[in-house]
Amino acid sequence: MPAGATPLDRYSFPSGHTLHAVAFTVVATAHVPALAPILWPFAALVAASRVVLGLHYPTDVLAGALIGAALAGTSLSIASV
Repeated sequence: MPAGATPLDRYSFPSGHTLHAVAFTVVATAHVPALAPILWPFAALVAASRVVLGLHYPTDVLAGALIGAALAGTSLSIASV
């Protein structure tokens, strides 16, 4: 399947869009839990869109989500010290 857009370069690992969407969602919902019903579906749609548009493999998106969650968790743990 051809890509929906021209890639910026040859490398797509990890998905930066997914990384940032998940990191923001984790931090924001930690501070304002009422935002979770809006932000988690948004983050999921960002992740899905990267695969659907043919810009990333599912593993790129999964890695981006894991790294984003890890960075957000680290940030939250440092902030609580």
